[in-house]
Amino acid sequence: MFNTFSGTASDISLLISQLPQYLPYKIDEHICGGVSLGGHATWQLLLTEPRIRAGLIVIGCPDYVRLMRDRAIRSKLATCMSTDPPGREFLGSNDFPPSLLATIEERDPAGILLGELDVVTGDDHLHPPSALEKKRLRSVFAQRLGGKKIMCLSGGKDRLVPVECGEPFLTWLKKAIDPKEGWANDLGIEIEDIVDPGAGHEFSRHMRTEAERWLCELLVSGKGSSRTRESKL
Repeated sequence: MFNTFSGTASDISLLISQLPQYLPYKIDEHICGGVSLGGHATWQLLLTEPRIRAGLIVIGCPDYVRLMRDRAIRSKLATCMSTDPPGREFLGSNDFPPSLLATIEERDPAGILLGELDVVTGDDHLHPPSALEKKRLRSVFAQRLGGKKIMCLSGGKDRLVPVECGEPFLTWLKKAIDPKEGWANDLGIEIEDIVDPGAGHEFSRHMRTEAERWLCELLVSGKGSSRTRESKL
């Protein structure tokens, strides 16, 4: 599954490079959005594609490890059920090999950013990074997320992509950019995180309303920023 939506992200980068060859106008900026697997891909693109300035994620998850471990435990996979608590030996097992972990550290949002911490404990969102970690992370934040706007839409009753799987990483990320106390609040990163409590794994009416509002605000905010004929993809 990881390779499926990671491949989609790579395809988008290729389109950004090649599509202008066939268009009669100049593309001024790029905005990405996706639902479910497309949401996972959008998260990847936000961290790996510098030409994308905003992303709309619908029922997608920024933490593939936490998502897959949750599914493995609920499916009672043998590599998860031999420990107490379940799942302690899932990572690095035949079902989640080290080679996959290495790829995740290169492309997955949680893998990229939390991988800069000295020790990943699983409750990183509860503890502020050390001074040295902040110094490393600020450079990564600026390079990969600087100036980007993100909208996350999730279903409170989603069992396929539970909101709880992305919540720890999002909590940690939102603390980092908190306008008052965040240690990366000067990098122009904006995140809206909205949960529709009654929605499952779906793009609900409430989500569509919020997505429309966010997208319209985003498009209006960019008006007049370019002197060329522009298109937003």
